[in-house]
Amino acid sequence: MGVAHFTALQKRSILNISEATPMEKTQLALAIAGLALSATVSTASAHTMYNTFTTTASSQTDGWIRVFDGNGDAVATGPESQGNKGNFVPWVGTAGGALPYGYAGSSHLNWAAELHSIGQTLEISRADALTRYNFAAEIDTGAGAWLDEGHSAQGAPTVVGPTGWRHQTEIGLIKSHIDADIVLRPSVVDGTGFNIQNFGITVFRGMDTNTGNYSHHGAWNCPGCNPARPFTQDNPFGTQGLSYLIHDATVDANNPLVFRAQANQIYSIYLGGAGVGRWNANLADYRLNITAVPVPGAVWLFGTALAGLIGFGRRKAAAV
Repeated sequence: MGVAHFTALQKRSILNISEATPMEKTQLALAIAGLALSATVSTASAHTMYNTFTTTASSQTDGWIRVFDGNGDAVATGPESQGNKGNFVPWVGTAGGALPYGYAGSSHLNWAAELHSIGQTLEISRADALTRYNFAAEIDTGAGAWLDEGHSAQGAPTVVGPTGWRHQTEIGLIKSHIDADIVLRPSVVDGTGFNIQNFGITVFRGMDTNTGNYSHHGAWNCPGCNPARPFTQDNPFGTQGLSYLIHDATVDANNPLVFRAQANQIYSIYLGGAGVGRWNANLADYRLNITAVPVPGAVWLFGTALAGLIGFGRRKAAAV
């Protein structure tokens, strides 16, 4: 709602508030409230985007952004591309199948999400990809991808203790067009594999810009490794452009991770099962619910300002 939609009295109040009656000032406050609220609601719709790379076995790494035939067997694969060779894999939900947000890194990337206003909610899942784009995206992870339970395949404790693994860690991008708190709620899709009841999520500011060779092998979230790989490490996969923001090792549908997003900033989301299995054996599909909610401070400031305007009008009316 712009000035053109105000009443004549409200227009006069805007132009010269000193001439307004107490009632007009109250009307003006309410009109400004409507304008402020409408500014947070965009006509653009939130949407999800998915990589169309698929694997022949669930234990293989998905999310490769390129495929390349490096060994001459006439079969182009993701690992042979090292993330920077061969043909780009098309995406669904982006213009012309391009990578989302101009992504130029070589790290694997599974999905992206874009929010335009407070209150919008998205779901990242195979079901969402089928509904929106008629494509069954691979949205799965390992029970120990973000952090395994610290045991070998034979059940013996490992020397370095619990460790995260690049191989089955899922990576996504989130962009919000408004300042907001972003609420992330992951959950396992029943009947798709291992019953992953606990997830770990790390949020980084920025996205990968490294164009060098990328390997899907390697540990992260491993304080006991030598050298140590702390949970708060920037660029844990040998990427560039990622600054650690926040992490949580106990996330599920009822215990979300919440992070503060700045308008138009891109964030990288690394997630997987945490402490409930092995990275390469206990796999399942997951869904991730993403919601943009108001920043508490902004709500308080707006409410205080609105109450002050209305209170001013009432006090003037009582004094007349």
